Amino acid sequence: MRANEDRSGGVSERCARRGSGGPVRRRDCARFVGTIVVLIVSPVFAQEAPEAAKFPPVLLSAEHAKLCRVGVGDVLPPIELPQLGGEATALSSLQGQRATVVLFWTPDRWMSQAALSDLAVLLGGKNLPAGVAVVGIAVGQPAGAVQAEVNKAGAAFPQLLDQQGEAFGLVGRAFSPRIYVLDARGRIVWFDIEYSEATRRELRQSLSVLAPGEPAS
Repeated sequence: MRANEDRSGGVSERCARRGSGGPVRRRDCARFVGTIVVLIVSPVFAQEAPEAAKFPPVLLSAEHAKLCRVGVGDVLPPIELPQLGGEATALSSLQGQRATVVLFWTPDRWMSQAALSDLAVLLGGKNLPAGVAVVGIAVGQPAGAVQAEVNKAGAAFPQLLDQQGEAFGLVGRAFSPRIYVLDARGRIVWFDIEYSEATRRELRQSLSVLAPGEPAS
């Protein structure tokens, strides 16, 4: 301990003893002490610097990866389907200026029901970040069943009817609820093939990258 004490206190004492050596030597001591302070303090500030927002990684098992025909970096294939309560509509016409959330779902699966309800709460109406659109694509179900579930969830965003499953077949197989986040060019930046609390968190993170400063509440 004595040796450490001598070294820790030595800089100040030596500077004090050598003070009589003139202004040049005093400046040298000041530079030496300042260098030590910078070396000690700089890593602390580097650790506190915030990281840039980035898209969460898409981690799939080998089995799940085989169920996907498109992935991150791909442009979602062109899709045109009848809109619930309306006419045939191209998905591209419903996309947002900054981002688009596309949910493939079906009323008879609880994960799909949870996703639909959460999107209605998290992203619907006034909670929707500016420039972000949400589109549901109901797979393999008649319009009546889709409308009933939409009313139950309060999902006030467009719904396309993929009754034959042809549109879903363009993105994957062995249906499970799937959520895709597209950028302004329709390119997939993140997706998930099931729905959970982690899905919700990563969805919000993805949107915060595309629509910074306006997180879904």
